[in-house]
Amino acid sequence: MIKKEKGISLISLAIAVAVLLILTNVIIYNVRDDLKIGNLKEMQNDIQNLRDKVSDYYMQNGQVPARVEYPNINHLKEAGVISEVSDTGRFLVIDLSVIENLTLNRGADFETIKTWDTLTEEQAKNHTDLYIINETSHNIFYIAGITIDNEIFYTDVEDLDTKPVDLRYVEGVKIPEGFHYTGGTKALGNIFIENEDGTETYKWVVKEEMTEIPSDIEIDSNEKEDFIKSVNSYQGYYKNVNNNTVKYFSLQKWSPVYDKEGMYQDKNGDRAYIPKGFQVSEVPEENVIDKGLVVKDSQNNEWVWIEVPKGIYKTAQSSDDYEKIEKDMQDYVKDYRDENASDTWYSEEQHGFNNEIEYNNWKNSMLKSVYEKGGFYIGRYEAGTETQRTSEAEEMTNPLIQRDKFPYTFVTCYQAQTLAKRLATEEKTSSLMFGIQWDLVLKFIETKGAKTQVELKENSTSFGNYNTTTFEVNRGKYTQEPTNASSWNIANNYTKPNGTSVLLTTGATNRNSVLGIYDLTGNISEWTLESNNSIESPCTSRGGSFEDKEGDMPMASRYNTTISHFDNGIGFRPVLW
Repeated sequence: MIKKEKGISLISLAIAVAVLLILTNVIIYNVRDDLKIGNLKEMQNDIQNLRDKVSDYYMQNGQVPARVEYPNINHLKEAGVISEVSDTGRFLVIDLSVIENLTLNRGADFETIKTWDTLTEEQAKNHTDLYIINETSHNIFYIAGITIDNEIFYTDVEDLDTKPVDLRYVEGVKIPEGFHYTGGTKALGNIFIENEDGTETYKWVVKEEMTEIPSDIEIDSNEKEDFIKSVNSYQGYYKNVNNNTVKYFSLQKWSPVYDKEGMYQDKNGDRAYIPKGFQVSEVPEENVIDKGLVVKDSQNNEWVWIEVPKGIYKTAQSSDDYEKIEKDMQDYVKDYRDENASDTWYSEEQHGFNNEIEYNNWKNSMLKSVYEKGGFYIGRYEAGTETQRTSEAEEMTNPLIQRDKFPYTFVTCYQAQTLAKRLATEEKTSSLMFGIQWDLVLKFIETKGAKTQVELKENSTSFGNYNTTTFEVNRGKYTQEPTNASSWNIANNYTKPNGTSVLLTTGATNRNSVLGIYDLTGNISEWTLESNNSIESPCTSRGGSFEDKEGDMPMASRYNTTISHFDNGIGFRPVLW
C-alpha cells in the first residue's frame, strides 16, 4: 500500500516566514544597536584619554594644547551639554600634534586643519570629526556627536564638570599655591588672586624683562638675583594691592623622574632625548629647547640639551658613518673651526686614553649618539667642588654640576677627563668635550639667536667674567685673590670692578648665562679633548678666564698649553651622551 504524503500548508509557511523576518529584524536591530553603543564607548574612551593628556600638558606648560577656536557650538548649547557656570571660556580645537603617546578612535579631521591659524564657520561645516575643549572648564566635546535612538551624545556626561574649576593658570600666568583666581586678564595686567580666607590680594604685574628691582617693592637683597630671574622667566610677578610685598615663583621645580628613556616635546613641538632617571625643569623657558632645556640627573647635577639638527647631515646615511658624520658636523660649524685644531689623539698623558684606537672609539660613540639622539647634554655649570681647591696636591673628589660650588681647578687635562668620566649615570657616557662639541654649542647659541658670531668669536665680555668687565653679583661667592683662591666673600650686592681679576663660584650671576648655561666664557677656561699641531703644547682649553682682557679670549677661542699644565684659571665642564 502506498502511504499518502501531506505537504506543509500555505498558512504554516507564511507563519514561518513571518517569524524568521521578525527574528532577523531583531538581530539586525541588536547588531546596529551594539555598533552604536560601541561607537559611544569609543568616544568616551577618547575623551578620558584626552582629559588625562591635556591635564599633564596644562600642568607643564600653563595652557591647554589648543590654539584654533571652533566658531559654532550652537548645537552643543541646544543639546544642553554646555554649562553656563563653568564653560565660560572659548572653545578650542585640541591640538593633537603636541600630545605624545596618544591613540584615538576619532578626530581625523584634525589632520586637515592642524596648520590653520583660524577656523571659519564656513570651513567648520565640513570638519566635525574633531575634539574641542573649553579653555576655562577644560571640558572636552566631540563635535560630530554619537547618535543612539535619536539622542546625540557629545561628551562623557558622567564626568562633565558643572562647577567652575580651580584654575592653576590664567592665560599662561601661574596661580601660586594657597591662592585662587578672582578675576582679570593678562592683557590688561590686572589678574587678581587672593588667599583662602580673603585677607591677602595680589595683582599680576606684567614685566617681560627686568634688569633692576623697582623702587616700589620690598625684597631681601639676597633674593634679588632669583627674583629678577623668576620675573624674566615667568614674565611678571604678583604685587600686594595694599603694600609693597611681592610673590614670585621658585626656579626649582621638576617633572617626575623618567622611569625609562624617552623623548620630551616642548610647547613649540620641538623634541629632546631624556635619559632614564632624569627630570625636566618645569620653569618657563628652562623647559623650552630654544631657550635651553634644563634637566637634572639622580645626583642633582644639572645639564642643558644642545640640539644638533638632523638636516645638517648631507653625506652621512647611518649612525655608523663616523667619518661622514664628523665631516658633516665640521661643515655645519665651519665658522668656528680652526685648521690647526682637530679631535685627534696625541699621547696617553694628554687625554687619558691608552692609544689612538681607544680615543677614536670614544669619539665614535659620541658621534653615533649625537646622530641618533639629535644632540647631547652639556653641564649647566662649570665642574665644581664643595670646598675650594688651592693646589694640585689636594685630593681629587667627585665633581658636581651644581650652582654655588667652587670651580674645580688645579687639574691637568688628563685629570679633568678622569674626573669627568665619574659623572656618568644611568649607563650614559660623561666626558670632556671634543672640539667639535664645543663648536656645536657655539652654533646652537648662534642659531637660537642668543648671541651673534661677533660676540662668540671676537668679544664675549658682555656675558663673561673678564678682567675688563664690571657687573653686579647678588648670590654665591667671589674672591679678589684668585691666584690662590684663599679668601672668599659673600656676593650679595657686590659690584665687580673693571680692571680687576675676580673668581666667582658657579652660576653666581645670571648676566653670565646663555640659554641656561652659565660661565661658558670667562671665569675659568675649560679643558677639551681637542688637540693642536704643537708638539710642545698639544692640549687645548676653550673660552677665556678671569685674567683675560676685553676681546683677548672670546668664547670661540682656543688656548694651547702643555700636558703638565694646571692653574687656578683652568677647569672643565663635562658633556653627557
